[in-house]
Amino acid sequence: MLHAHHTAENASTSTIARMTTSTQSGGLASSRRGPGIVWLVASGLLGACTLLAPSDDHYLSNPDHSRLEAGAGGEGGDTTPNHDEAGTGGDGGDGPMTAAGDGGIADSSGGGVSSSAGSAGSHAGSAGSNGGTGGAEPLVCSPGLADCNQKAADGCEVDLTSSRDNCGGCGKAFACATDQVCENRTCISLSGCSDGTREGFLPIASWPHIAGCTAQWPRGSLRDAKTGSACGFESSVCNVPADACGIGWHVCAIPPFGPSEVSDQATQEECAAQPGAYAIAVGDQSCEPCTTAGAGAACCGDGCVQQNGSCLYPDMTAWFGMINNYVNKCGAIESALEGRGVLCCRSP
Repeated sequence: MLHAHHTAENASTSTIARMTTSTQSGGLASSRRGPGIVWLVASGLLGACTLLAPSDDHYLSNPDHSRLEAGAGGEGGDTTPNHDEAGTGGDGGDGPMTAAGDGGIADSSGGGVSSSAGSAGSHAGSAGSNGGTGGAEPLVCSPGLADCNQKAADGCEVDLTSSRDNCGGCGKAFACATDQVCENRTCISLSGCSDGTREGFLPIASWPHIAGCTAQWPRGSLRDAKTGSACGFESSVCNVPADACGIGWHVCAIPPFGPSEVSDQATQEECAAQPGAYAIAVGDQSCEPCTTAGAGAACCGDGCVQQNGSCLYPDMTAWFGMINNYVNKCGAIESALEGRGVLCCRSP
């Protein structure tokens, strides 16, 4: 009995030992399998996310195929050096983009603003289109000077105050006629006669400010204003006596100049020696009034009538005479005969 009891006790002890060993082995195996399952699950989730997220190639591909919710930015402008045209800004995105895209900035409506590269292209284009040569800025000239040939190398080469070809401005519209010089930006007649031909007080170099100009005109006043039509005895009939005087000239002795404008330039002998007869805008006997009722018109030339007037030269002032049986007066005078005309003086 005692032996049997020990045998049963030993058997029981062995069974417990085996169960303990089995439990420990099962626990160890279970502890080893737990982390592996966690990593397996995590790896599966990571793979799934990878499949769902777009790759880098997706974002680097054509923007037309890569827009999702946000619009793509515009492309930068043309920055080619010395470009003739301004650089162009980029195109905006199509979506509600609020951040910068590739080369541009889009607004809330999807429109793009050109990048700084596009702005640089614009400045380059503007510089190439400015005046001067080689895209240089146009010259800034001092008053009275101009760069008429648009060549920066020779600077502001034209003096607009004295250039006959560019009198007061550049180009043919500002060119003076053959009988003109440029003074203070204005073309002035050299001969003093609108038809370019002077008949009295020659040569011009000796008489630069007084001229005898033959012409025809209907009855009128020596003080009538110019109408602007060039005329002369050999060409067309003048509308008024003053039209026979060239640009920058007027009928001698009109106000405010008076009779001294003639007597200060020529002596009585020089006045009387000129070929022809040239009327002056004052009376021969008394200078005023210059009206239809006034005295006869004063005159210089060998064709005048000596009446011993005193307006220009005391007791030696001549008269223009009669034409068509009409007594020519300062305010009512006509000219229709060869060699007759008007005396013109250079305006200051």
